[in-house]
Amino acid sequence: HYPAKESIPEGTMRDVYEWDTGKYLGAIPEASQTYNVVGNINEHGLVIGETTFGGLSQLTSQPKALIDYGSLIYITLQRSTNAQDAIRTIADLLDTYGYYSEGESFSIADKSEVWHMELIGRGKDKVGAVWVAMKIPDGYVGGHANQARITTFPQNDAGNCLFSDDVVDFARDMGLYEGSDEDFSFSDTYDPVTFEGARFSDARVWSMFSALSDESFQSQYADYAMGTNLTNRMPLFIQPLSKLSISDVYDRFSNHYEDSPLDFSSDAGAGRGHSPNRPRPLSWDYQQVTYINERSIATPQTGWNYVAQVRGWLPRELAAVMWFGADDSSTAPRVPVYGCATQLSPAYAGVGPQDGVPNRVLNFDLTKAFFVQNMVSNLAYSRWDVIYPVLSNRLGEVRESFHSQTMIVETEALQLYHTHGKEAAVEHLTAATVRFGDEMQSLWFQFYGELFVRFRDGYDIVPDVDNTECECEVKNVGFSDDWKSRIVQETATHYEEILSYGVSIGEDGHVIIDKDAFDGTDVKPLTKNKLLLKAMM
Repeated sequence: HYPAKESIPEGTMRDVYEWDTGKYLGAIPEASQTYNVVGNINEHGLVIGETTFGGLSQLTSQPKALIDYGSLIYITLQRSTNAQDAIRTIADLLDTYGYYSEGESFSIADKSEVWHMELIGRGKDKVGAVWVAMKIPDGYVGGHANQARITTFPQNDAGNCLFSDDVVDFARDMGLYEGSDEDFSFSDTYDPVTFEGARFSDARVWSMFSALSDESFQSQYADYAMGTNLTNRMPLFIQPLSKLSISDVYDRFSNHYEDSPLDFSSDAGAGRGHSPNRPRPLSWDYQQVTYINERSIATPQTGWNYVAQVRGWLPRELAAVMWFGADDSSTAPRVPVYGCATQLSPAYAGVGPQDGVPNRVLNFDLTKAFFVQNMVSNLAYSRWDVIYPVLSNRLGEVRESFHSQTMIVETEALQLYHTHGKEAAVEHLTAATVRFGDEMQSLWFQFYGELFVRFRDGYDIVPDVDNTECECEVKNVGFSDDWKSRIVQETATHYEEILSYGVSIGEDGHVIIDKDAFDGTDVKPLTKNKLLLKAMM
């Protein structure tokens, strides 16, 4: 959280730390006024998100650069009021102070527009970055996932496309491009797509676009998503079949390539729980051949995620709400945080590398949402097939509860705005933000306890009031038939139960032991299956 400040004295400096590592990069002059920023939204209803695409290695090193991609987001949010203002601020900051990071894609949204911006540094000999920003048309959906996606772009349509003056000429000067301005492709020049760029990255956009389109989209671009046809590039944005709700967006963020050619929930790596989660690294070698794990939208390695809403019909102080989850986007509950909030729940508040303070991730802290949400997620990872359906159902219940609460809170805040002014409305939404965070922390810790007692030791323990011992029913989950089949195929008779002479199967199917058959001589082993066959004869 960065509180708003006014009348900042001239000459005030702002320290900049690399957002990922906490490395001190230097100091830049502070603006005379800054806006309230909470996470990736500000008090004006401006939202900025990003994914890193990397790009050409010769352009990712800029000596003495002072601004990295993470700091760029939060400085821009503090200094900008709308999307186009943010694009100009980003360009000016980088051209003035240099760009420290790799190539980035940004989603930039305000109350009326959404833009997709991509940029990469100018390398070691020139300060700043080259960039292109495309406006997403109303009624369309865009996406990016660690692969530059802007190819050719209109260069005479400032209402829908903005770009740095040298975005083409710089490529020519660097020997990266020789064609015409009209044929210039940002992605093909500065971040040429590779197998990994398609399979690990753009495939996630493909999965989202496929879910929002008719069946032909998935098949049309499947070869590109699988990395076998890198020229079959997808459009930058699509028109979905129907208008999206926030629940639809949540569903897309929970995607693991289910029911697609990249579905990886049934192979050997999925284990007996059909888990769609894999350990890192994404690539691994075996007998001098390199293989991969799929990288879906939802993944355990997610640090945090959010879904932002910007409601153009509300006053700017009330317009933006960020639904924030502190872990995996398929397992973490999202709590509403308002862009105008001046305080956060202690479960979600704190400082980090961007403030020059290390993340103490090895110091277990049950007061923080990160740890509690990871506890639930990691329990689900251990037995995905039986725990995740319960978790998913609870996520839906919590989502509906908090959405209902926000409707009431926002109605009250709007009334306060009109009767007592914006300060009263901001105070009301701040109190709600803190309360929501506290409530979510308590709810999710309690939910962890419910999951633990129910699924401990491999069981599924459910209530049964007629059981006088524990008022519960203890169920043995066992293996699914497909996992049993895999065990038998891989181990043959290694686990097959062995009985002996003197043991038979009765007419009712029960095993009968003839004690007189054991006379101290060697007993010839006989498998239970053979006994069953003998009994049938």
